[in-house]
Amino acid sequence: MRATPFCEFASAVRGEARVKEGPERYNGARTMQVLKYYRYQDRSIPAMITFKKMRTMTMRYDAEKEMLKVSVPRFTTGSKVDAFVMEHLPRLLARVKKKASPYDGKYLYVLGKPVEVGEIDEEQVEKILKKTALEYLPTRVAELEALMGVNPPYKVRVRKMKRTLGSNSRKTRTLTFQVRLFAFVPEIVDSVIVHELAHHFAFDHSDKFYAVVYRYCPDYATLRKKLIHDRYAG
Repeated sequence: MRATPFCEFASAVRGEARVKEGPERYNGARTMQVLKYYRYQDRSIPAMITFKKMRTMTMRYDAEKEMLKVSVPRFTTGSKVDAFVMEHLPRLLARVKKKASPYDGKYLYVLGKPVEVGEIDEEQVEKILKKTALEYLPTRVAELEALMGVNPPYKVRVRKMKRTLGSNSRKTRTLTFQVRLFAFVPEIVDSVIVHELAHHFAFDHSDKFYAVVYRYCPDYATLRKKLIHDRYAG
């Protein structure tokens, strides 16, 4: 079943621009967000659409807020945004439902290797992965900072996050990583570290940003796909 847009305009923030249905386009404010709703399988799904400087449209599902996060280039028409959402929404939601756990009731993936842990609860899973992260991160982040020329160094922390696998805070110079990330092989973990450190040079997802990412992680696209598809062992 395809998604059907309804309730076109709800709100806009960060600028005075507005988006309307039809040929009208975003009028050029640096960043703008529009809240829309899409109907899919008898569900009303909110979507926060962000217009900003970028080349391609992207969409993800925020499980914590139960809403879509859509990012599109400036000057994208409303009809193109709707077409993009309608095309990718069914597959995205199906993938969200099938999210694989690194723990199967007996074995837990730790840096890509299945470790027999027996029957443990979610809190214990998190504890094991967090311990692994805190052992892995300080040395590896320092190595990648030196390689990429990032200075002064960042602090690192690990916590449970539902919306993202990593973040970079310029204000506090802190890199934060999601606990579940450390179930994946080191190569995938490193790709996320490089991604966050690349924001030191470009605090967006522009061509400049991805030039830095691919310079230090040439296999980024392949590793990203493995990450998205929960291929813990690589």
